[in-house]
Amino acid sequence: MSVKFEIDVGGIENFHAKMMHLPESVQEKVYEALNSIARDIVIKAKALCPVRTGRLMQSIYAQVTRDMVLKVGAYAPYAIFQELGTRNIPPRQFLTRAVLENAPRLVMLMYQAFQLAAEEAAKINE
Repeated sequence: MSVKFEIDVGGIENFHAKMMHLPESVQEKVYEALNSIARDIVIKAKALCPVRTGRLMQSIYAQVTRDMVLKVGAYAPYAIFQELGTRNIPPRQFLTRAVLENAPRLVMLMYQAFQLAAEEAAKINE
């Protein structure tokens, strides 16, 4: 059983809807920033994950969809047991910790997106 987290940058549905109506240039900036954060999450998760054969580490991924959803996970069938633990294995939380360490950047990205949206709206209303 693999493990996957989805982080919807839209979070609040109004924000998500407004993001989809922003000019393409603003959406592209947000998309590029999300991809940068996704790469950093993968690097951190790989550094934190337990390694015996390297299979788990190689299965870690992050992707950003065009509708601004960040998906993070690991394809290895035993990833969830390493992440959450079992009766015999303590939790290692390599994905959770990688996401949490990058959470401030995600919040900053949403703030910057709001600022860009406000600037774009001001230009249109001039």
